[in-house]
Amino acid sequence: MRQLVALSFTIFVLFLILITAQSAVATPCEQIAPHTANLTMVSATPVSPPLTVTSGFGTVTISTAFCRVVGFLTPTPDSHIGFEVWLPPTGAWNHRFLGVGNGGFAGALNYSGMAPAFKLGYATMTTDEGHVNIAANPIEDITWARGHPQKVIDFGYRAEHLSTLAAKAIIDAYYGDKPTHSYFMGCSAGGHQGITESQRFPTDYDGYVVGDAGLDHIDTDLDGFWAALAASLADPANALEPAQLQMVHSAVLKQCAGKDGGLPTDGFLTDPRSCHFDPQSLLCKSGQDASICLTAGQITAFEKVYSGPRNPRTKELIDVGFPLGSEITWTNFVGKKNPAGTERPWAGVLASMVYEDPDYLTGEKYLKFNFDTDYLFTKKKIVGGQTLGSIFDNSTPRLDAIRREGAKIIHYWGWMDGTDPAVHGIEYFERIVSDQASLHHLSPDRAFEQTLTFYRLFLVPGMGHCSGGPGPTNFGQFGQAAVQVDPEHDTLSALERWVEHGVAPGKMIASHVDGKEGAVGMTRPICPYPQISHWVGSGSTDDAKNFVCAAGP
Repeated sequence: MRQLVALSFTIFVLFLILITAQSAVATPCEQIAPHTANLTMVSATPVSPPLTVTSGFGTVTISTAFCRVVGFLTPTPDSHIGFEVWLPPTGAWNHRFLGVGNGGFAGALNYSGMAPAFKLGYATMTTDEGHVNIAANPIEDITWARGHPQKVIDFGYRAEHLSTLAAKAIIDAYYGDKPTHSYFMGCSAGGHQGITESQRFPTDYDGYVVGDAGLDHIDTDLDGFWAALAASLADPANALEPAQLQMVHSAVLKQCAGKDGGLPTDGFLTDPRSCHFDPQSLLCKSGQDASICLTAGQITAFEKVYSGPRNPRTKELIDVGFPLGSEITWTNFVGKKNPAGTERPWAGVLASMVYEDPDYLTGEKYLKFNFDTDYLFTKKKIVGGQTLGSIFDNSTPRLDAIRREGAKIIHYWGWMDGTDPAVHGIEYFERIVSDQASLHHLSPDRAFEQTLTFYRLFLVPGMGHCSGGPGPTNFGQFGQAAVQVDPEHDTLSALERWVEHGVAPGKMIASHVDGKEGAVGMTRPICPYPQISHWVGSGSTDDAKNFVCAAGP
């Protein structure tokens, strides 16, 4: 009897300890004071809902109470890295932390990127990447870079890392406990930030969901510059017209759909590399309506966009071009006029980061850019004691530390991306395999298998830059509300399962969602590279259950 009483008392005490641990807050929100170098706490405020916040990345409303922390970091005298951390109440916290990326050249806090995971119980963080943009199109403003080399380095890699460390310290100070797992999500520039974190600071996060990653930020911008020169600016008399993009796209689909592993009825290509299309087939014949054909000069422009930047002296290819089937997303560089505006990422990079010349665009100096000497100058430009290439180039993978840490990466890329060609993703995958083979003296097959244990690439047919397009483009990726929050329909859930339970994503079920009504019109599996989805030959082609992942053509 005495033992039973003692056991009951022990259980009661343990119960009280458990309840106290779940409900107590180590420090009241207003008194959070983490010990982090170069950190200034602007505010730590308990928020009573609803709270509506707006930035250059959109507006969101939070309907639950939480602790909102605002601060900034000054690792150099010229630095001012703004960030926010949102902390759910102790009982609502899932003991996970999510850092979110942003887009363009940042300069704003990505509240809309924080909100989805925050509502699931995550402590979340966003940073402005070290500056506040002031231009009319703030996400593409780069005027902050002129005369501020340390801000360029902050943007390149320092801001995300230091904000991550500060957020973790704030979480520990508030809850009296560290997160059990830390994850990162981002697309476009946010994808670049995630890849940068994984290479430079492999202990910051346990897992990453990154999209359309801009592996070399400078080369991505120069790819767009080459395309803009070819399509619009270098030869205005033969410039491509926006209305022609659909015409060429339709011709590509007519010749290639169904021969690329996809279906003849698809309005997109499943694997554009299997398509061989000659723009010369659209050359205008005598007396033909110019709206349904191309001039010789326009065909040359298309060929340059498809092929990618080339050194005019050596004729060597500098980088890849945009794939067949992506034509309708070329609005970033088709239909543009001289002088170029600062809304184009390449224009701001050259004017403010490379040449630091306020007249560079208005004086149309970019028309004399040489993809031999000027390209090398751009990559080797010294900024804050480092070259621009070394600050922004992540195209050479250094991920063995990620593998050793047990971290995982889910990387996705839209085949119709008109900002950053999807082939960059394939090149990166193959470099990782080669790196694993070299480091560990593995055969190609074994290196491939080892790569899949920590890194998986998903190429998304019919998707543009990060989202949107005629294909199945919603799988809960960054910036998209998942149709279902589970590991097959939602990338963050898939990452959690992979990191925390060792189950790698064998596929993602993607949906085509009507933007106005939110109705699901098509589902398809998105397969880990190099597999693609194949129809089994029966059943609806709008239903993912009738498709399997298998080798491509």
